[in-house]
Amino acid sequence: MTNSIIVAALGLPVSSDSKKVLLTQRHAPGNPAWHNKWQLAGGGLDFGETVEEGVIREVWEELHVKATIIYPHPVVKSSIWHSNETDRNMDTQVVLIAYLVDIGEQTPDLSHDPDWETSAYGWYTREQVRDLDCLPLTQSIVDQAFDLIDDRGILQISQ
Repeated sequence: MTNSIIVAALGLPVSSDSKKVLLTQRHAPGNPAWHNKWQLAGGGLDFGETVEEGVIREVWEELHVKATIIYPHPVVKSSIWHSNETDRNMDTQVVLIAYLVDIGEQTPDLSHDPDWETSAYGWYTREQVRDLDCLPLTQSIVDQAFDLIDDRGILQISQ
């Protein structure tokens, strides 16, 4: 069996009051381990693009909103997905690179998602995210993002 590595560029929209983040719900009926789980918008990098370009592209593709990175240092996590947990027939290491982004007052439009990977979205506080059924590492990334917001006043930095 062959193994693979995927580098994923993720965007975590932060509300204007810094109290909520936007998560998406994964639509993957062929994969019960992922289906209806909450996650950050994003996906694999295209060959030749920077992580920052990938974040902006992925947020546009999945949510149809223009994102601006509001903090220059991403939250980085890594996980192993075993072949029985994915739609790939191999073990895969996933490197998640998540940037905090601003989407202003734009309203996401899921009808433009080319792969129909997203079935819903919502704005959630840190506490609400803890009650959601999330993909691995989502809650950890959200917690670290809120720590950055609380410690560094991210919105003050970006304005």
